[in-house]
Amino acid sequence: MIAEASLKRGGVAALVTADLEHVTLDIPWASPPGSTVELVVAGAPLGVKVKNCRKVEGAEPTRYRIEGRWTTLPRAQRDALGLSP
Repeated sequence: MIAEASLKRGGVAALVTADLEHVTLDIPWASPPGSTVELVVAGAPLGVKVKNCRKVEGAEPTRYRIEGRWTTLPRAQRDALGLSP
C-alpha cells in the first residue's frame, strides 16, 4: 500500500489505514462529516466520504485525521493503493 496520495484540492494525504471499504487518512485541513475529500491516485480522482474528522494532536504542521469510506474504488486505483479483494 502506498503511504501518500495527492489531494485534488492541493497538498498530500497520508494514508493511515485502508481496506476495500474504509480509509483513514491525515490531511492538512478539516473536512466536516458528510463532505467528500478527493484524492488523485493513478492519475484519476478517488473520493472519500467523511465520517469523522479530528485534529491530530502534536502534529506539525497541523493535520486532521479523516475516517471515511471510499465513494468509488476502481481497479486501477485499488491496485495503485495495494488493496486486493
